[in-house]
Amino acid sequence: MHDSGDNVYLSVIIPAYNEEAVISQTVKIVRDYFATQNYKFELIVVDDGSSDRTSELAAEAGAITIRLEKNTGKGAAVRTGMLKASGEILLMTDADYPYEINQMEKFIPELKSGADIVIGSRKMPGSDSGRERLKRKIISRVGSYVTRLLILPGISDTQAGFKCFKRDAARKIFSLATENSWGFDIEALYIARLHGLKIKEVPISLANRAILPSRIKKPIPTAIRVFGSIFKFHWNRMAGKYRG
Repeated sequence: MHDSGDNVYLSVIIPAYNEEAVISQTVKIVRDYFATQNYKFELIVVDDGSSDRTSELAAEAGAITIRLEKNTGKGAAVRTGMLKASGEILLMTDADYPYEINQMEKFIPELKSGADIVIGSRKMPGSDSGRERLKRKIISRVGSYVTRLLILPGISDTQAGFKCFKRDAARKIFSLATENSWGFDIEALYIARLHGLKIKEVPISLANRAILPSRIKKPIPTAIRVFGSIFKFHWNRMAGKYRG
């Protein structure tokens, strides 16, 4: 199956920062899986200003690579990939391969049934986050609770790095989004809600592989930044920045 060119059905976007230890394996797993499917796909790795060989190794493994000149944040990398991708549907996943890629097949029927966005949830019945690192799990649960309470009622898990968008929805959301760091998932879903886009959650499980070290070194400051972002998103809405 071709992985680039015209009429791409699926674009896979992987943000990466200093991921030389894992990026080749992740690209290979993802490419090998989608090569067995009956649709065209492209695999885009957005290197967020890495100081290691992430871009080089991703390209050698067969990914389209986009390199940002400086480290700006995961949100900036995802936004860049979403706006550059050419697929009819756009999937974002993480460079350390936390979720089995075949779970994407749960998403496609939901998109065909009318959802504009399908997001993986580690908190729904049938999901599995048991191997997730404790501090990441704590931040995720507290962050999700506050987010549901303040701006996104009804969504159980805003932070799982496994989300899929129809192209028009992605263009709408990420052309308006501004958040570069950990709160970008929340902003994207908040913008989607403001524009009446349909969001569907499906349960997902972590991949059956060894856990890599968490990138969240200081969980409390990270959580504070996420909470601060929520209030910034409220302000942006009131200032009219999410219109369009």
